[in-house]
Amino acid sequence: MYFSKHNEKIVYINHYSGLLEVEGEGTLCKDDAEVWPTMGRNWQNEYDTLSVKEGITGLGEGFLESFPKIRCLILSRTVESVATTPELNKSLRKNKVLIRGEYNTFAEMFAKEKGLMFLHCDIHLADDDIAEHYEHDIITLRFHTKGAPDIHYDCYTPGSSAGSYGGGEYARELPVDFYVGCSLEQFAGNFPERLHEQLTSNDMLRRFLESANSRRVKKK
Repeated sequence: MYFSKHNEKIVYINHYSGLLEVEGEGTLCKDDAEVWPTMGRNWQNEYDTLSVKEGITGLGEGFLESFPKIRCLILSRTVESVATTPELNKSLRKNKVLIRGEYNTFAEMFAKEKGLMFLHCDIHLADDDIAEHYEHDIITLRFHTKGAPDIHYDCYTPGSSAGSYGGGEYARELPVDFYVGCSLEQFAGNFPERLHEQLTSNDMLRRFLESANSRRVKKK
């Protein structure tokens, strides 16, 4: 975890997978890319996916240029603006940067405006605690540019010694049109009853199902 030298409310959460998450409030600026504890001079080059979390409302001038290796930009629904230049627009298209976010948000409009591919963001569905197996599963609906969507299970169980963890992960592939005619209640019915409340109160899932079905109707 790293903190912006310019704004203590801006926090970076780094992942070994190449994902960098940015949390905070308001508009990010170029100076927010200077962080502490001090990292390498070109630390931004270590990441190919930048996820801008809810609470951040914009990416100001010079911010995106600080991350030249980004190939996927994930924008939460609170983001309403991204400052670009002709040079940056050209770079985004040259690098075929994938824009991800929810339907009917700035993220989708931004992708269309800049001539970039758009893909709906993954949806965290629920956390499943299976007491009898001392297991905790993080369940996510994932979308892919190639291939069918799937339900991904990231499973955590106690390890063989104190302080260690076992578990694993697996995915269950879905039909490409799994959402067609599917209500939130119907979707939740595919999971154990203990997850029903989490699923039926999942606003992002609800918005996706409603939007995806609305778009299908309009195409007919």
